[in-house]
Amino acid sequence: MRHPTYKHLEARLRLGAFTLGQWTQITAAASAATLFGGYVSPLPTQATIFISIVGAGLPVAITYGAMGLEFSVAQFSRAAWRYWRSPHRYLPGPGQPTSGYLVLNDRPTELAPTLDTAAKGAPLWDV
Repeated sequence: MRHPTYKHLEARLRLGAFTLGQWTQITAAASAATLFGGYVSPLPTQATIFISIVGAGLPVAITYGAMGLEFSVAQFSRAAWRYWRSPHRYLPGPGQPTSGYLVLNDRPTELAPTLDTAAKGAPLWDV
């Protein structure tokens, strides 16, 4: 068991219930909501307030909700960005194996059952 003081010293810096990264997200969300609501939105007042709060607060709420999970929104976003930016053109066919192993048939082909022996009722596994 570790001493509680050392556990506390190794933890991330927190101001209140949030880390510094979360405070940065909250500040950015509040700034985005204020800018959209005050300068950008052509919508009526009620719709502007709703979209400002939900649109700017949703990413913060998702990251705060995923805080206890083994899931990182930032890593997921980076992986999605890499996937969307990668080329998605593939040649037809299986392609060349790049990793793993290749299974080769070492049995002679004359011992392999043919379609005629299978049609006569001979079991395929007794060859």
